[in-house]
Amino acid sequence: MTDVPQRRARAKRSPVLPSSSLPASTSPDRRPRSGRSGGRPSLPGEAGAPDAAPPGTASSTENPKPTARTTGRSAGEKRANGSGSVRLRGKAWTARLSLGEAGRPTFTLPTCRTEQEANARLQVLSELAGRLLAAGQIVLGVPLLEQAAAREGNALRDVRLAIDQLCKGEARARATGETTFAEFAERVLSGKLAEQYPDHVKAIRSADDYRSRLAHVLDVLGPVPLVRLTIDHADRAMSLLPGHLEPSTRRNVAMVVHRILSLAVYPARLIGGNPLPRGWVLKPDHDKAKGYLYPDEDQLLMGSKVIPLCFRVYYGFLIREGMRADEAGQLEWSDVDLDRGAVVLDENKTDEPRAWALSSDVVRALRKWREICPDQVRVFVGKWGCNSLPGRNGAERFRDHLRRAGITRPELFETTDSRLNIRLHDTRATFITIKLSNGRTETWISDRTGHKSSGQIHHYKRAARKVAELGLGDFAPLMRRSLS
Repeated sequence: MTDVPQRRARAKRSPVLPSSSLPASTSPDRRPRSGRSGGRPSLPGEAGAPDAAPPGTASSTENPKPTARTTGRSAGEKRANGSGSVRLRGKAWTARLSLGEAGRPTFTLPTCRTEQEANARLQVLSELAGRLLAAGQIVLGVPLLEQAAAREGNALRDVRLAIDQLCKGEARARATGETTFAEFAERVLSGKLAEQYPDHVKAIRSADDYRSRLAHVLDVLGPVPLVRLTIDHADRAMSLLPGHLEPSTRRNVAMVVHRILSLAVYPARLIGGNPLPRGWVLKPDHDKAKGYLYPDEDQLLMGSKVIPLCFRVYYGFLIREGMRADEAGQLEWSDVDLDRGAVVLDENKTDEPRAWALSSDVVRALRKWREICPDQVRVFVGKWGCNSLPGRNGAERFRDHLRRAGITRPELFETTDSRLNIRLHDTRATFITIKLSNGRTETWISDRTGHKSSGQIHHYKRAARKVAELGLGDFAPLMRRSLS
């Protein structure tokens, strides 16, 4: 009890000041901090240094001014469209821009190593974004901005050209999701999407075929914005297809719809995912038996004088070489080496060039055919009422020619639940079946047909075994039958 007055006396001699009254440099509860959240005292000459930001913090650079909040934007005020900032995330610089209806996406800058380089690329992105915003194409242009953020040199120049094409002629703002299924489908079919994304999209060679398929569903799907299109729209469009369409045609329509929506997901990035689930496209019906000609039926066809010569040469070539009908229809004399007896097919359905040695009888027939039609560019274009030979759409004429040649086997002309009537495309089935029955290997056959797997040729082996057991032999020489 005697030391209480002493403690009170010491307290009067050394009063404790509140911490708020102490200078910042001597407060017992706080340490001096730098202008950034680094948590360490400032060193001499370091205060206000713009390059001292640790990884993960925003850079002080704003576009177009070099320092933060020097553009007249107060705290809480929205950024102007096209403006942005750079940030170091881990070891990679990123840029974030305000893009109006497209939000504030973040772009990775993989080629930038310093903050100065990142800010220079930010200015490029801001300039390109401004043009897209003015043209009302910012939603479609976001993928291009991603490429501009990552590319250099000629690659960056190509992105600028793509943005020029996108902005050309567009002067009005477009709302998010306004791009309809029909508008995007036309971008795909016209080749514009392939020009914009050449690494991911191939140009379509037969755009008219795809347009004819889409014509069946555009009344339902065409005006629907991509972001609102659902599986219910697609199901309704398919339910309204004409009843006379074959299952294969219905499947082709579904495949085109599915492919367009997949491209809208990537690389176009107009929608987040494909609304059509796996399994929506019908599976191909491989179980139906396909028609093919026997060698004696081929002789009747080749020797029939009531069928124009140009068609007999055309059919005979398809049956003996296994080429697709539309490939042969586009074949030019420059693709055929008659001196050596070879053919080179650079452009075809699979985009994989093929070359092989033609059968000797086919070479002789083509030489004779060249003498008859010396001024033609294409091989299978002739006179006698057939200036334009059919490609893949010649099935009805092919069946008519078979009947006129005296071929009457019933299964060639009827379609049932288990069998398809013969089509022009089945000249390939004829080639594969007869050549397998005569001992040719799958490799020899695929060199000519372009089949990529053994499984595709396997479907013909059962019929080939039957032909071999019957001892029906091989095709007669084309020269003797068609040009005699």
